[in-house]
Amino acid sequence: MDLNDAPAGVAKDQQQDGRRELPAATGVIEVAGFLNALDRRGYAAPCAPSHSTGRLNDLDNEPACAATMEGLKKAVALMSRPS
Repeated sequence: MDLNDAPAGVAKDQQQDGRRELPAATGVIEVAGFLNALDRRGYAAPCAPSHSTGRLNDLDNEPACAATMEGLKKAVALMSRPS
């Protein structure tokens, strides 16, 4: 499963599937609720970050990987945790 966010400033009915930001980058997609729902259902398969903005294409490998990990960590940090 791919995990991503949608571009900010674009109406929901105008969003395009091939235009995505890194996970938790814009807050357009409510990633916490999505991940919490997967967790409640026992989802245990891989989850990969995806984007299609081209922003990472301009970076060398290490900064691109760091930006990707930052997005994943931010998304996971938004999940609720059992008390």
